[in-house]
Amino acid sequence: MKIGIDIGGSHIGVGLVEEHKLIDTVEKFFMQEDKKDIENVIVRNIDELINELLVKNKKSLQDIEKIGIASPGTITEGKITSWNLGLKEFDLQSKLIEKYNLQVKIRNDGKCAALVEKVYGAMKNYEDCIFINIGTGIGGAAFIGGNLLEPKRHSGFEFGHMTLVKDGIKCTCGKNGCFERYCSIKALKTKITNTLNIDSTDISGQYLREELMVKYNDKIQEDINEFIEYLKIGVCNLIDIFEPEVICFGGSFSYYEGHPILNKLIEEINKPNSTFNKEKHVITTAYFKNDAGIIGATVNI
Repeated sequence: MKIGIDIGGSHIGVGLVEEHKLIDTVEKFFMQEDKKDIENVIVRNIDELINELLVKNKKSLQDIEKIGIASPGTITEGKITSWNLGLKEFDLQSKLIEKYNLQVKIRNDGKCAALVEKVYGAMKNYEDCIFINIGTGIGGAAFIGGNLLEPKRHSGFEFGHMTLVKDGIKCTCGKNGCFERYCSIKALKTKITNTLNIDSTDISGQYLREELMVKYNDKIQEDINEFIEYLKIGVCNLIDIFEPEVICFGGSFSYYEGHPILNKLIEEINKPNSTFNKEKHVITTAYFKNDAGIIGATVNI
């Protein structure tokens, strides 16, 4: 039995994982004041959540063989070296090894989600794959010949930070015109709520997808078309680079399976002149949806 930890920009989720099945999860959201002491808050929250999870499921640390962590940002030699919350050289992996005396492995969250989809999920029958995690930001991973591509220096494959628009919107990374500033679910929600002149604070992804877009379809159609067009450009660039057998969308965007936005995106990507080799592409969504980070953090590879 393993523990998977998924750290996000607004919360931490901790899950009990057996094989590739999620047994149970608990989570805790960051408060605004937490960000002033974020490193200690993360360690404290993880400890509290692990204790809660073990007690809830009548387990102890002796039942746990490994802890896996899925974290946003750049991971270098086990340390979180770059993240929007301001973490620099945060050695969370070592802190948890010292605390629990267990094997601990930390990876970029996009790669964790990609791993479980490759080994057990939507990409398991393919050798050459790209996984595009679209949620608050955009991340991902690539597999060639069944092997996860991993650079030596940093976690790499920051799909969300390839430049999509010259001199475009300023990104939190410091660059301008990044892919995720135009094509993340956060960017889509911001654009739509600005057009409708409504507060985006309490609008969930589900409400945005299933109610807001339906109710105000005519008013926001231009925003949606622009989102699809930018997303098509980014995805087609990745297709031309990696020539994947399958493209898998994860994160919040995985819930758009069967939605008009994803259907239209697939139609656009598969138009003859969208990619260099003018082929029809296999495009799917993550089998494990938003649980992919927690489960994928525990995958041995």
